[in-house]
Amino acid sequence: MKEQYGDLVLIYSNKEDGNMSKKYGEEADSNRQKFIRKMGLEVNRFLLMQADNQDRIVELKEEVETISDLYYKLVEADAIICKYSNVFLYLNFGDCIPFTIYDRKNHVFGFAHLGWRSTHLDLHQKLFHVFKEQFHSSNDDLFIHIGPCIKKDSYLLPSPIQREEEKWKPYIDYVRDDLYSVDLCGYVRDFFLESELLESQIKIVPIDTGADMNYFSHYRSVEEGEKEGRFFFGVGME
Repeated sequence: MKEQYGDLVLIYSNKEDGNMSKKYGEEADSNRQKFIRKMGLEVNRFLLMQADNQDRIVELKEEVETISDLYYKLVEADAIICKYSNVFLYLNFGDCIPFTIYDRKNHVFGFAHLGWRSTHLDLHQKLFHVFKEQFHSSNDDLFIHIGPCIKKDSYLLPSPIQREEEKWKPYIDYVRDDLYSVDLCGYVRDFFLESELLESQIKIVPIDTGADMNYFSHYRSVEEGEKEGRFFFGVGME
């Protein structure tokens, strides 16, 4: 799938494109390159992000523009800010939220891996505040994209730590047998609505990776013994 909003380009694969993580198959590198070319983009402009399920934010330096082949390099971070055209960031996902914030006026975007831990650390909020403080971004110029991820109906956890926190109570519901549904996506979305962004500025891909068999899901593999794999998500500016 390929989506475009102004200069911002987002691409993401599904199971038909194959597993994208080397951890789960030697074919991953070939699958990634084939998928990038299928989307009409250059492989050597994609830079791998290695997340640590924390809240570390890194801004790319201008040197990335002069590197002829980014594909075999990586940046360790949970969120990366990029203001350079033709530099694409990518990560492989299996339920966590591929999160993008884009300032069309300042021509800058941030890409984050939002798992339950980094969402609990409010990484999306911290990234938003960086845009506000460093780039003086206006709400009117911002666009939020939430890619395919596990949704509330599929994400059941035993006694999640967030359930004791007041701010999380609207996003955690008791289901059965000490299992609670956790709405990470809703928690992220509502922060931006409360920050006075319009619903039209927030795009949530409706795909629930925990339920959609066309997508890899770590949660489903653990619960149902399905073969593990990851799908590709990449973002950049033309």
